[in-house]
Amino acid sequence: MPPLLPLLALFYGRLGDSRLAEFEAVAQRLGAPAVDWTWNPRILAGNGGDIGPSVVQPLPALAEPDHGWLGDTAARAVACRGVFEIWGAGDSVEACAAAAATLPAAYIRARIRSSWRVDSVVLGARRSQHPGDLGARMSVFGHVLDALKVRQVDLTSPMFRLWLVEDRRSLADEGPLPDPPPIYHLLFQLSSGRPPIQDTVRLLDLRKRAFLSTSSMPADRALLLCNLALANAPSSDAGLLDPYCGSGGTLLAAAALGAWTVGSDLDWRLVSDNRVPIRIPTSANRPGRGVEAVRMRDNFDEAGLPPPAALLTLDVGAPDAASRLLAGSGGRLYDALVCDPPYGRREFQQGAEGWAGELTFKVDEAALVATLLTLLGLARATLRPGGRLVFLAPVRSPRDASKPDLEALRGALKRGGLARNLHLVHIGVEAMHSGLHRAVVVMERTQGSAI
Repeated sequence: MPPLLPLLALFYGRLGDSRLAEFEAVAQRLGAPAVDWTWNPRILAGNGGDIGPSVVQPLPALAEPDHGWLGDTAARAVACRGVFEIWGAGDSVEACAAAAATLPAAYIRARIRSSWRVDSVVLGARRSQHPGDLGARMSVFGHVLDALKVRQVDLTSPMFRLWLVEDRRSLADEGPLPDPPPIYHLLFQLSSGRPPIQDTVRLLDLRKRAFLSTSSMPADRALLLCNLALANAPSSDAGLLDPYCGSGGTLLAAAALGAWTVGSDLDWRLVSDNRVPIRIPTSANRPGRGVEAVRMRDNFDEAGLPPPAALLTLDVGAPDAASRLLAGSGGRLYDALVCDPPYGRREFQQGAEGWAGELTFKVDEAALVATLLTLLGLARATLRPGGRLVFLAPVRSPRDASKPDLEALRGALKRGGLARNLHLVHIGVEAMHSGLHRAVVVMERTQGSAI
């Protein structure tokens, strides 16, 4: 019987602690077996913020040696770099190689069945602190290399990958982890036949889009929110609504994930079927831009994706908002509602280096809660049971005490959701910079009347 090796996942050090919830949501939509996800909270607290570069999380022990679905999940989760079997670990390269030498050669060849390569990854430092190059470091893994002599090395497009990971993370603003993990790991990356979602991130890059607004959502964040929202959705013919769609970044991401979409916005220019003159920000891929006659659907045409089924000019707070949005879907309840509500004012998004010491806006907590309750009521009226509501909300940060703290927001959402047939599934925080923290909220529609 093949050995049951420990597994770990390597995440990008960005997108906040919702990266783990996204991984679970993608696994759920792919039909993965039921897993008791038990992430290590100490690693999440000490090394899980947006100061990266990577976050290592052990995965729960699984009973079966075939973990192909985990490779598929990693390929389709925006925040995950990969899922790996641990073939060796130690505080020196030699100790790591000695651990790897206990693996049967037949098992190594069974896992790496064709072309392969080794990648060197250093976490928390620019370069390895080992005096030798990658070849010198790998030379001590004689047992593994001997087992793979019958397999072709392909440095360009291999079918299988080994990673030699050196963990040198030492964050200036965090204490060291208790029981720190070994410094060196030899990891076997679980492969996938599914297209990697990072290809989609590049396809939908903001700099490539014909149609933009001043607050267009980056592709990686939009895809993560849609992955969170589509956990319970069918693999095909899922419907996603964004009632604050702006220039359509969320709708574009949802279409790339196979959903049909409907969007609305208060600004008629953003949702018009006609190309209207609008000021477009300049980008590296499209320099010299200015006032251009473009429309949101141009982004879908250029990416080769189906355009929204309907785009509406709509005030979400209007009494007929829900009925109009359901008319846009042909009367079907939606599987997901994803949005970044404006909360009445534009957020400060120039980064910490642009901070001038003055807040560009303040959020009245009562007004914020009122806006969220309107959104929750819309979700109750437009989502099917099991459908998910995912949205962003401002929360208190070290340099902005005007916003509600996370626990106050959590309490308001639980109370508001209980009265509107919505259950709070997840709330995490993205630390954009010291003056802007945002909560990522996931709620699920429960059984009950939509009215």
